[in-house]
Amino acid sequence: MILRSIKKIFVVLSVVMIVSGFPALLFAQESSGIIINETDIDDYPEVNLYISFKEGSELGALDLKQEDFSVFENSEEVQDILAERIAVISDPIGVVLVIDTSGSMKGKPIEDAKSAALVFMNEMRKVDEFAIVGFADEVTTYSNFTSDRQKLAESIGQINAEGETSLFDGLYISLNQFKERQDLQYKYAIVLSDGTDTVSKLSTQDVIIKAQTDKITIYSISLMSYDYNPTDLRNISSSTNGELLIAADSGQLKELYGIISRKIRNQYRISYISLWPNTEIIDVEVSIEKSGLSGSKGTDYENPYYAPAPTEIIKSSRSPFLYLFDRWWVKYTIYGAIFLGITLFLYILVMIIIPRKKVLKGKTEIYGYKPAEMNIEDIIKERKGKIRFFDRIVIQISRLSRKRGFGDVFEIRLQRAGMSISSSEFITIHIISIIVISLGVYFLTGSYLLTFLILAAIVLLPFLILNLRMAQRLRKFHDQLPDTLQLISGSLKAGYSFNQALSMIVEETIPPTSDEFRRGLSEIRMGLQETEAVENMAKRIGSEHFDWVVMSVNIQREVGGNLAEVMEIIANTIRERDTVMRQIKALTAEGRLSAYILIGLPIVLAIALSFLNREYVSLLYTSIIGLIMIGIAVILMVIGIIWIIKIIRVEY
Repeated sequence: MILRSIKKIFVVLSVVMIVSGFPALLFAQESSGIIINETDIDDYPEVNLYISFKEGSELGALDLKQEDFSVFENSEEVQDILAERIAVISDPIGVVLVIDTSGSMKGKPIEDAKSAALVFMNEMRKVDEFAIVGFADEVTTYSNFTSDRQKLAESIGQINAEGETSLFDGLYISLNQFKERQDLQYKYAIVLSDGTDTVSKLSTQDVIIKAQTDKITIYSISLMSYDYNPTDLRNISSSTNGELLIAADSGQLKELYGIISRKIRNQYRISYISLWPNTEIIDVEVSIEKSGLSGSKGTDYENPYYAPAPTEIIKSSRSPFLYLFDRWWVKYTIYGAIFLGITLFLYILVMIIIPRKKVLKGKTEIYGYKPAEMNIEDIIKERKGKIRFFDRIVIQISRLSRKRGFGDVFEIRLQRAGMSISSSEFITIHIISIIVISLGVYFLTGSYLLTFLILAAIVLLPFLILNLRMAQRLRKFHDQLPDTLQLISGSLKAGYSFNQALSMIVEETIPPTSDEFRRGLSEIRMGLQETEAVENMAKRIGSEHFDWVVMSVNIQREVGGNLAEVMEIIANTIRERDTVMRQIKALTAEGRLSAYILIGLPIVLAIALSFLNREYVSLLYTSIIGLIMIGIAVILMVIGIIWIIKIIRVEY
């Protein structure tokens, strides 16, 4: 019996000793009150943790030093950390005081709110800056950010209470104050309201998203009233790492503002360099221990540089030839070629824009005067006095084109298009453009397909432009030819000679007719026979109708006859032929339109589908069957285009 009593006494004493021996530890674990407000990884691997403490926390009441903090990442301790109290950091704290100025705050509540705001600013540091915003029917900014306490006091004195409550609009607009002060590292908003929102256009979620995006902490004070409902304010504060405080009457506002002031000043910033663990989520634990009290708080953040381990090795499908472009000397060679090409391209543009000064021999060349056959090198020396780098390229291309026989072809086509540029210069510009633009597109996009398409366009585009210019000039000459022949006929009937009739055409007509006849007349005046001059004109122009004119002039010079009457007959024949061609064109218009639609529809549809549903059409160019189908479709399209052109084209 005695032994049993001794055992009971021993158990009771043991419990008492345990409870009395570790009360501080148990209390600290339960009421350490550590709050991790924000984890800043914008400058990763540098990490900044901002922590504060709940109201009544014993740890929060202590003056904590750097050695009292420990940080662990994935259970591994970080050795070098920097812990600073916000109150001792030289950077200013930015606070927006958002005050409810609706009619329900009229009288003592608004006056107590103004006094509490002044007390709050005086408790903060002199370097800290404040903005004052009030909300009722509308949102009013009484003061932008400033540290001038006198100016802030005057702004607060202007606040009056009347109207409805636009709580969400007021909060959202007040957060915009930080846009003009990007230098503020520590951003807070303190909102005071005694009721629910009644007239705002924005919602609670709009305010939360705005605050989270701009990393602004919102503290709320809810003043009890007849329409008291702190749900929205509690939601906003908890979502932005802030806190909601409730005042039973306006007399408690100074005390609550003081609590918020201490909370802001009693925050700590812990900075350290991450250990760079290769995990998708990094767990962080902050531990504090001082004066027998200890506590810890955990959080986590997403690793911005997480690289998952490879699950399989994928063999590259690149051609072995393409690996050549990975070598440094090949890249530098290509870069040098691009730089040289761009330089040459700009030089060519300057040479085209700034016309060279022509000497007398150069001016007479367009009139058929060629005193002696000169090579391209001698011509450039005579024009410019010396041969430059670009000129040497032109010389080499000119020699090659003359040897191959396509230089004269380009020369004639350029003359027919009315372009004052030599065939050698045209070919040089074309080649340099192909090299520069294709290399530039490849190194900007890295796409072989796009580079090939651009290359094909650059190769064909100058010839298309040249043919278009030729066709336009020939069409104008053809339209002017009947009236020109009528003018020649009238001049001959009036007693003018053939040369005088040509001179009349030069004076009375417009280009291109006047230009071509001026050149022909100049050749005659330089001593060329009339028949040779008009034959040169026909060769340059390339018009079937003008060939008739040349034929008639040559026959008249050999056998004689009334040239004026012949010219008039040819003019009437051309007019009648044009009338028939216009009728044919009108009758075949429907067929041509159908041809344009049938040719363009597959192309337009393919482009549209590649943008609207790329995955749907990707099988056509990612599978062998699809590529075969594209090839067959292209062949059938070409056959169809040729067939349609044969149908709608009427020879006359």
